[in-house]
Amino acid sequence: MVNRVRYINSTDQSVCEKMHPTRKAIINAAIQVFSEQSYLKASVEDVASRAGVSKGAVFYYFNSKIDLAEAVMKDILDAIQQRVDEILSSVSDDREKLQRLVDLTIQYAQMNRDKLGSLEFVSQICRELAENNRYDFIKESYEKIRDRISSILKSAGVVKNQIRATLLMITLNGLLHYTFFYPKPLEEKFVEELKEEIVKVMFS
Repeated sequence: MVNRVRYINSTDQSVCEKMHPTRKAIINAAIQVFSEQSYLKASVEDVASRAGVSKGAVFYYFNSKIDLAEAVMKDILDAIQQRVDEILSSVSDDREKLQRLVDLTIQYAQMNRDKLGSLEFVSQICRELAENNRYDFIKESYEKIRDRISSILKSAGVVKNQIRATLLMITLNGLLHYTFFYPKPLEEKFVEELKEEIVKVMFS
């Protein structure tokens, strides 16, 4: 009787490693540590300690700190993309879709106002990835969301739909920063008027 041995190629191994719970635990720990200490100040040892693994375990899954940073950003962007997809697929009305995107941005910012480090470390990682020519996946993620918004505006008859989609992305980013750094929570009435005005401009 011939023993059958299943050979695992490098692609299969890579997929398995990406799905491994230890790898995910390290990424989650990195997000927490980077948010608390900043990406630049945090060490691999800090991440390993928070994840409850050895430093060697971190380097088993990630060759360097910047590799870990890239994995963190991909994890964050995947979560954002998933949430955006859910929102854009949950309703049929075009205005309501964009309204919910604005809602999501404001809700996130107001829930995390006391965690300014979460905004800082993302900026630090983006800069380091850009400086090392590893920024393409972030650009692609941004463009994917922008193009979804552009398609919505186009179907609603907006002529300069790509320009408006880009404007909305910039507006949401600015709104996120504004809400983070505003000294007190935004008043509900102001928030509602702001959201209404943003959507109105997109479809005007």
